[in-house]
Amino acid sequence: MGPKLGRRDFCVALPAAVGATWAGGALSGCRGSSPPTPDLVHVSLDVPVGLFDRLSGVQGSPYPEVPEDVEHVDAFIAHHIESARFPQDCPANELTLAGIFPDESADPDDPASYRFEAIDRHVRAALDAGLRVMWQSSYDIGLSDRWVGLNLGGRPIANLDLWARVLARCLEHFTVGWAGGFDRAIADVEFLNEPDGLGGYRGQPEAMYAAFRRFLDVVDAHNLLHPEASVRPVGPGIPLSIFEWPDYYRADFDRLLTAMTADGLRLPVFSFHTYGRNTSPRGNADLAREIRALLDEHGMTGTALWNTEWQGGGFLQQHLDVDPAHLEEATAEERRTYAQGIASYALSCKTRWQGVVTRSFYYRAGRRAWPPGMSSPTGEGDGSVGFFSPEGRVGALALHELLTYRIAQRTPERCAIEIADDPSFTGLGLRGDGAAGALLASLATTSRRALVRFTGGPELTVARVVRIDTDAQTLVEEE
Repeated sequence: MGPKLGRRDFCVALPAAVGATWAGGALSGCRGSSPPTPDLVHVSLDVPVGLFDRLSGVQGSPYPEVPEDVEHVDAFIAHHIESARFPQDCPANELTLAGIFPDESADPDDPASYRFEAIDRHVRAALDAGLRVMWQSSYDIGLSDRWVGLNLGGRPIANLDLWARVLARCLEHFTVGWAGGFDRAIADVEFLNEPDGLGGYRGQPEAMYAAFRRFLDVVDAHNLLHPEASVRPVGPGIPLSIFEWPDYYRADFDRLLTAMTADGLRLPVFSFHTYGRNTSPRGNADLAREIRALLDEHGMTGTALWNTEWQGGGFLQQHLDVDPAHLEEATAEERRTYAQGIASYALSCKTRWQGVVTRSFYYRAGRRAWPPGMSSPTGEGDGSVGFFSPEGRVGALALHELLTYRIAQRTPERCAIEIADDPSFTGLGLRGDGAAGALLASLATTSRRALVRFTGGPELTVARVVRIDTDAQTLVEEE
């Protein structure tokens, strides 16, 4: 990717017998001058390392979140999005237990005590789009969200017995039709949004563990009672980056996993969020490998590792000097820079998570950019930075979904690859059905070059070029 951001050329299948040079978004010699020292990339086409996982999940649903929005069911289908997370802030606390069961003095076994109308609209839209739904169940239970500075501030769960009964009934609503509900409409249920942080348990590890254990007990009891409509529990969903890992979170997670194994608790999915001092693609990959290693140390080799909330806005603002929360004032060039950058960032993270993270949910699919909510203290954000515009057009965040779908279609088998230690550089070795190649992307806004060397595999005579037209917001493929 070079400085001209209106169009980009991605060469997905390159000649394997010779080195190919990427310069300014095209093969060397096609246009522009090259920097003196290229990045070196080695792709071993004769060393397959597994299938390419699209990690296609988004936060939010196809149902409109704000009045300006339109339904996005067709757009979700067209972009082949596979899963959705229903979180605490779209809209604020309406889809969690606090919004569904608003009166703590009501009878949790009486269907009349529940307000399912709001979340049911999102569930129906998700089912129409063919999505696998993960419901984030708890946040700020019994109260409404409040703004603390720039962040939503949650509070601990005060009455575990009451809310355990409410959670059990809600699971039955979404899976076995209780209170006019659904037949297996959700597949996964998440404990609490960022408990050691916004969720209200910071500095209270014992209380957090007690709440998390009770959550797991409720889900296990549901699955025992309704094995045909079982759901997968997910947690704890704590935000961190590789920068914070060594000095704080590793010890915390070690204590958490030690307690869980001592108590005989089963954890199908361990979740984390990538926020903090280092959310580069390389940093995110290093963090995932550290968590995976710790899980394995505790014998949790069968526990899946998911990133249930992540985004690239802060990273892009740092490296491209483009603030996604203020794109309303941005120039057309800055918007194109952001669109191309976010696609490259997301693809780079997903590329490096291959084989370690097995599901991810990008923030967010709805119209609003962070901060969420129409009455947030710093403004409403700009819908054009999201997956889809209010009119349903493709937005910046949808480009990487199109790219990952094309990759999975064309060359689904990953190969061994060695790249320079550059946090904003992506390398992906691919092969399939007699074709082989490498997709290279960079966040750099200045011209740069990468020298790609291949070993193994057949020689190729055809290059498939994928052009991303960020003005028309479309992908064009050509031989």
